[in-house]
Amino acid sequence: MAGCGSCSRGAEFLRISQPAVSRQIRALEEELGRALFVRHSHGVNLTDAGRTLLERSQSILRQFDQARDDVRRGGTGPSGTITLAVPPAAGNFLVPPLTVRFSAAYPNVFLKIAAGFSGYIHEWLVRGSVDLACVHDPVPHPGFTIVPLVKEEVFLVGSPGALPETKLHVRTQDLTGLPLILPGRPNASRRMLDRWLSRQGLSLNVRLEADDHLVIRALVKGGLGFSLLTSGAFLGELHRGELQAWPFRPRVYWDLALVVAGDDRRTEMVAALARLIRETVREQVQRCAWPGQLLEGRTGSR
Repeated sequence: MAGCGSCSRGAEFLRISQPAVSRQIRALEEELGRALFVRHSHGVNLTDAGRTLLERSQSILRQFDQARDDVRRGGTGPSGTITLAVPPAAGNFLVPPLTVRFSAAYPNVFLKIAAGFSGYIHEWLVRGSVDLACVHDPVPHPGFTIVPLVKEEVFLVGSPGALPETKLHVRTQDLTGLPLILPGRPNASRRMLDRWLSRQGLSLNVRLEADDHLVIRALVKGGLGFSLLTSGAFLGELHRGELQAWPFRPRVYWDLALVVAGDDRRTEMVAALARLIRETVREQVQRCAWPGQLLEGRTGSR
């Protein structure tokens, strides 16, 4: 019901009656001695206790599914499902070669990919709905291990000819006079941009907010404004002449890191996938297939 937002939608999803769902929730709340939901006219929201129970239970259920698959397959090697979350642009470079390598090494393990902006990915990690993730500017969280991967250059992107031909690059102060199309908070790129400009006392002219790369690129191609993207997010449109990109001076970079949950949720397969991710990123960057600079070292557990 937490994901559905109301008892009626939760009951429909579970294919049982709404009174049965309500009774089970009340029984659970009485057993725990804490309210799990706040009821209002438009549905329900989780309380702090409800969010804690959701996060812990999702992790436990994923471990149970993994154990069940391992037992069913017996001695045929690692099996089960492992979920990796990635931002869309980074996924374009990472996921295809990673899938080839992972499938060859672990044919009985199902690799599930979840794509989304970094703010959503962090929430998935905390809830335990993904095993590990690639995240821009990850938020420190107890028990998470953060491994730097790659530094990607950021560009101002707009429709062709949206800036004068003499404009070969932009500076941060140029952003204040441009209509911008950006993801909403708490997206990592938006958070970094706000922090970056606040240090200079600048404010943005945000015309639209969109939490989807496809929508942002469509709006920018339509001449409705500008956005800030790493090169991997717009290379196709750039080559087709649908978008134009201007570098910043001085150059601006966003760091991408691998985030792995703590030991209580880590399995042998999560560690193996994390190793393959680091190797794949390194090879892609060294082959110039991924425009970026490698970040070596490990920040450790937070």
